[in-house]
Amino acid sequence: MKKNVLKKVLALVFVLALAVGTLAGCEKKTDGGSTDGGSAANGGTIMWLSNLSSGPQYEAQKAYAEYLCDQMGYDFKVVYGDSQNDPDGNLQAVKNGMTSDVVGLILSQDGGVANIMEEYPDLWVVGHNSDFNSIYSDIPQVATSASVKDNEKWLGTLADGHIDGNDTAQQMFDYIKAQGWKSVGIVSFPGFAYPNLQVASAKLVELCEAAGIQVPGGAVEIMFQPLEESYFQEAGRGDLDAVVGLCAGTSFVYPTLLQAKADGLCAEKTKLVTSGFDSDPSLIADVGENGTIAYLSISPNEDIAYGLTLLDLAIKGELYDDFVSERIDAAEYVIDSADDINAVMEMTMMGTVDPEDAQISYEDLQAITSFADLQALFLGVSVDDIK
Repeated sequence: MKKNVLKKVLALVFVLALAVGTLAGCEKKTDGGSTDGGSAANGGTIMWLSNLSSGPQYEAQKAYAEYLCDQMGYDFKVVYGDSQNDPDGNLQAVKNGMTSDVVGLILSQDGGVANIMEEYPDLWVVGHNSDFNSIYSDIPQVATSASVKDNEKWLGTLADGHIDGNDTAQQMFDYIKAQGWKSVGIVSFPGFAYPNLQVASAKLVELCEAAGIQVPGGAVEIMFQPLEESYFQEAGRGDLDAVVGLCAGTSFVYPTLLQAKADGLCAEKTKLVTSGFDSDPSLIADVGENGTIAYLSISPNEDIAYGLTLLDLAIKGELYDDFVSERIDAAEYVIDSADDINAVMEMTMMGTVDPEDAQISYEDLQAITSFADLQALFLGVSVDDIK
């Protein structure tokens, strides 16, 4: 009798084990506007508060993160940040997607980061594609999450391009000057959401005016809406050599610029100098020496692996001996020719959305033994390496 009971108990345990294993292999579905990545893992889930919800950059970053998490032994899920970077909205997005298996957070928006870390004090948190001025700014009104700087669970951030807006301005100015342009427009996102872009905008006006390059009407801010076509009807803007879009200009300036040309409101020669990316074939064909889009700077999609690597090491208690929580500039894909954009479309994740085309492989990450080398790896990514 006892032997039969034991057999039944063992059989039940075996069936339950199979059931648990089967459930673990299923893709989870969560509320709160989140998506879960593929295979099950033993290490828990890493969650990304994204500032994007669609488009080629989002799709490439998500595919790469899912691939790396699978290699590292984690599940991956995405929740979407508040469209205005509102602290309460960002916190609520994280709450909506939170499950008991989440072991680390990647944040691409800095609104409310202190609130998020107070709500989940045991989670490791890292920044991605954001300068996190709410932590690092010297301006008290901006540094609303300054306390996070001393939180041992905060692993720093790899910014989206330059941390200092003055460096962004200098980069854009050097290109403008090299083209010999005499009149440019400057359009940026508002300073309350992107203070570094406000710095860049003001500095670029200063540099241009000092060099005798006109900026008719000064810099203009747009509130996360496409530039109005009436912009080109203001005095001096109908004959601009270029518009500098410090505002994801492929989405917020380019369509308006094309329409203004078609309507005869601006010169055919007017170029766009900006950041951002869109894989629409007509836009891609309009990039380069003979196109409307003369210059694009884009942070590589591989950058999300920086935060994932630090989270993985922190979760395992294996952070580099020389690790220091800090923020650093990102490398950039600088695209200013047809050869550049063709190389990006054909040979990088930005064009193919295939992790096999990533410039930084899982094996590359595994071979790194110091924080200094990790930073050097990500700062070395460029378009020239793939051509």
